Amino acid sequence: MTVKLMHYWTIIPTSHDEYAKFIINKFIPGVNGMGLHTVAGWSVLVGSYSEVIMETVSSDLDQMEAALKNPKYHLLKTELLNLIKNYKTKIMIPIKKRGSYAMSIAEDTIKFNQMWDVITQKEGDYTRYEDFVTHEFYPLMEEIGIHLAGEWDVLIGDDPHTVCEGRVTDINGLIPALQSEKFRHAKHQLKQYVENYQSRILSFHVRKIKGYRSEGYQLMDH
Repeated sequence: MTVKLMHYWTIIPTSHDEYAKFIINKFIPGVNGMGLHTVAGWSVLVGSYSEVIMETVSSDLDQMEAALKNPKYHLLKTELLNLIKNYKTKIMIPIKKRGSYAMSIAEDTIKFNQMWDVITQKEGDYTRYEDFVTHEFYPLMEEIGIHLAGEWDVLIGDDPHTVCEGRVTDINGLIPALQSEKFRHAKHQLKQYVENYQSRILSFHVRKIKGYRSEGYQLMDH
């Protein structure tokens, strides 16, 4: 089971050059060396929250716990905190086997993430929600060009507790799709089953690149 560790932060402006070197040369190699894998870093283009979201994964919760308890991780985090502010983390696990999450991401990918809490005040509320997102909302997203990469449950971290991860490779088509009558109607219906709805549009902050013999990482907005 894929487990996500998401890091959220804002870069201290006066530390930007030092931050760029640290992230590429120390933080990512250090995290990867502890059995985690850095998928990508993301900049928040539209939507409130942190400036940067770093996406890392492990194969299970035991591996994640071992990495977080590693003294080397605490040293990396301490150095990171000298360069950033508003640091937060979330640990997320997949909900069922919805979507087709892949760690290999096309270089022109833009993310459209939606977050919410399911309303469960009455018996049958969650079943009705499940029926709607499975048979109507997620198929509609695919129809308008937003690929469902995964649906995640926030195991540790602040709410909202459900994260719908969407990926788009046609940036020019994303805004018209979100403004379409189909999506606005579907989102209105979704809000009958959920609360605390939020959304964000993300672009690459750190992207994985393939070299001649190995993979590396590139800071995109330095």
